Amino acid sequence: MKKYCFFLYALVFFSCSSQHEIENVEIINFTDPLHIEDDIKDWIQIEKSVQLAIPDFVFIGKVAQIEFSDSELFFLEDGINASILVFDIEGNFRNQLIKPGTGPGEYSQIEFFVLREKSILVYDRSMQKLIDYSRSDFSVLQEYKTQDYFVGGIGLSKDRTFLVSDSDLELDIYKGYGFFNSDLSQPIYRMQPAGYVEAFLPQSISQIQKQILLVQPFSEKVFRIEMDSLKLTHQLDFGSKKIPAEASSFSDAEDLYESLANGSYYFATHNLLFYEGSVGFNFYNENVDNLNFGLIQNGKAYRFSIDSDLKELFLKPIAVREGLFHTVLLPGEYDEKVIELLNLTEVDYEKPILVSYTIGQ
Repeated sequence: MKKYCFFLYALVFFSCSSQHEIENVEIINFTDPLHIEDDIKDWIQIEKSVQLAIPDFVFIGKVAQIEFSDSELFFLEDGINASILVFDIEGNFRNQLIKPGTGPGEYSQIEFFVLREKSILVYDRSMQKLIDYSRSDFSVLQEYKTQDYFVGGIGLSKDRTFLVSDSDLELDIYKGYGFFNSDLSQPIYRMQPAGYVEAFLPQSISQIQKQILLVQPFSEKVFRIEMDSLKLTHQLDFGSKKIPAEASSFSDAEDLYESLANGSYYFATHNLLFYEGSVGFNFYNENVDNLNFGLIQNGKAYRFSIDSDLKELFLKPIAVREGLFHTVLLPGEYDEKVIELLNLTEVDYEKPILVSYTIGQ
């Protein structure tokens, strides 16, 4: 009886929310995109390139996350020991948060971090804790043990925090979208079907000027993240390529693969960016090994396969922040042709480059 009541509540919650929100939603039409096989160089519009002056004693591995404040850049690098690198806006190295270990104020891994007004909130999934470090000196302000698991999140204003939880409740329903106050107490959760959370990516969240957007995988609904709720603003229309609604309930990857094998679908939109009347985003085409880039410009839809080194660098951005795509080119990933594209004159080929850009013509 308890499970039935819970299921009925969840069904009513999802249905009512969808019906209420759908009235003023803008449709993004991507039903018949033209497949573009041109050299991507002609489509990359560079806004800014910054060489990162990393000291020789700092090793940088894969950059997994990028965040911005008014005066600083923050990078989560997943190297030998995961750390957070801090630079000023011009790329000058400022500091490194690196505290590996199993004791208080230490982490064994960094799943993701949330940038707050005066602190950096680090999530260690393996140790089930959140550590709040001061941005000024990386001293530990607070450590929170949590029974919930999280897969991503972002800081909101007034030190409120949005976190996505993959802790399950019942009947393939997850805790889902959580809104937390400054001390992470009394969270407000918006329950979600398993598939929406299992397919969540850090890049499902975009920050475009003052708006923070979340694209829901498998539904392709776009929500604006507010202080304690989500507001539906857009819906991507993939037409006949839309993945079946049943995918939202999958918590087992095998079930998803079986469903994908029975058709040809576009799904799991992420890195969504609205700019100057255009829309750009990543999505999967038929399977999770076939990442594509979509563009809607001047009323026309385009699809790009990612099948070259240059496309790998620019059509798979690390994040959408500040209303732009951002990627980091590590030493060895760029050459003179890329430097010419970036319009840089003085380059140290031993240092990474942060590139901020759009895609279009």
